[in-house]
Amino acid sequence: MSPDIAALLDVQTDDLAIHALERSIEQLMPKVNALNAECAKAEAALSHATALTEAEEKRRRDVLSRTENHRELLAKNTAVLNAVTSQKEATAATAQLEQVTKIIAEEEREVGAIGQRIGEARALVEERKSRLAELEAERELARESISADQGRLDAELSAVRTARNSKAGMVARPLMSTYDRIRSKKRIHAIFPIRGTSCSNCDTAVPLQRRTQMVATEKTEVCEGCGVLLYAG
Repeated sequence: MSPDIAALLDVQTDDLAIHALERSIEQLMPKVNALNAECAKAEAALSHATALTEAEEKRRRDVLSRTENHRELLAKNTAVLNAVTSQKEATAATAQLEQVTKIIAEEEREVGAIGQRIGEARALVEERKSRLAELEAERELARESISADQGRLDAELSAVRTARNSKAGMVARPLMSTYDRIRSKKRIHAIFPIRGTSCSNCDTAVPLQRRTQMVATEKTEVCEGCGVLLYAG
């Protein structure tokens, strides 16, 4: 095997390691992105529960305010009833008193129902706050872990790239250019040995004359079937 081919095989080994490291780095971010999406969903759920609680609390304040006004009206109607001088006036004052009393009773029932809903809404807010806190803590731990992993992988990637570039300098430029061109077509492996009488990547037969020439010259040829570089192993 010629020094060029041996050096190129070493380059390919480094390229495979670079590809694996790059894939590992790419796979780190989906973990954080997934947790970001979960946190965003939890934040939206918390905001909805908080808005629901605030709306119920406002509704209770409004009802309590109306009830207070009606209590004042009840007191006035009671005073009017106590001051009437005729049966007709007494009947009218009593009717008004009964109507206001009924309204106050309905409002008190409404306040009670609202109070129950507020309790449920507040419990939901606390539950969703807790869930969000759990997710944020999990995300922070993931970020710390991913940051450490990324630092380690980046260091490994830098070292392998440096070694790869050094080895690439030992390969004849035309051969290196052909190899890079083949790999640019999204191939992970670009150079393969002849296995028996055919390409070990696609099993396309290599003519005897070409095989003999490759053995004699220790040069590479491009496979007519799949386009990879072939060498006589």
